[in-house]
Amino acid sequence: MAAFIPSSTDVTIQLRDGRRVGLAMIGPEDGFPIIHCHGSGSSRLEATLLAVQAEQAGVRLIALDRPGVGLSDPKPSYRLLDWPDDVAEVADHLGIKRFAVEGFSAGGPYALACAARIPQRLTACGLISTVAPPDLIRKAGPLWMRIIWGAGARLPHLLLSYARLVQRMTGTNAASIEKYLALYAKQLDPADQQLLSNPEIRQHLAQAMAESFRQGAAGNLAAVRAEVQPWGFSVEQVACERLHLWHGEQDRVMPIAPVRLLAQLLPHCVATFYPETGHFSTLAHHCLEIFSLLRE
Repeated sequence: MAAFIPSSTDVTIQLRDGRRVGLAMIGPEDGFPIIHCHGSGSSRLEATLLAVQAEQAGVRLIALDRPGVGLSDPKPSYRLLDWPDDVAEVADHLGIKRFAVEGFSAGGPYALACAARIPQRLTACGLISTVAPPDLIRKAGPLWMRIIWGAGARLPHLLLSYARLVQRMTGTNAASIEKYLALYAKQLDPADQQLLSNPEIRQHLAQAMAESFRQGAAGNLAAVRAEVQPWGFSVEQVACERLHLWHGEQDRVMPIAPVRLLAQLLPHCVATFYPETGHFSTLAHHCLEIFSLLRE
């Protein structure tokens, strides 16, 4: 990851139903289009951390805020499977017929929803440090994840209370989030610790997270609920024929066991597991490789 802020980070597009979607468009205007799905508690500004690599790879990285996050208007009862329709409409507005899609962390389910619903529009789908489906987490995740995801499925109000507690711990402005990240890094693997020890990277990651609270906490809370509830499609039936998955074996945010099961269930999935990287460092260390494969 590199800390470089290009100019087109505050673009909005109005959809047919009247909602606005916030975009950041990173990299050369004539670059290969990749739509980036940001992680939990983050925003379109997450893509700015990949700006240097996008320039080097000739990639036009287009990051969308989810509903109620950043510059995107909320939509009541929004489902994970509504996301591909928004993505397709944004692509139409930009004059893009086919594109790749990538999802980082909790953005993985959103990218995978695109692979399930609009495979004809995709050249490829990439899952990076992705969150696994809730049934696989309850089956193979560590105990703490099984408890949280189990509670989320049966007692969603408890999950939302937990999410609110985490938000109070992190704060909602960039300065408080940056301080939290410095403390949180101590719980992560060495590769992630080293990455987050870089003040510039930590600052820009905190800014991307703070932007997710522009309209308050409701958008993030809705995304948490969508993450732990059934996704609305079967991963075994995802039709996208070029699907890549990259995951660090030292990942302590999304431990690897459920993700290995996901890779086995996904048709056409080419999975790469890195022995020495974690959650954030997989993307940071292998971004150019990821871009290269997604734009083939």
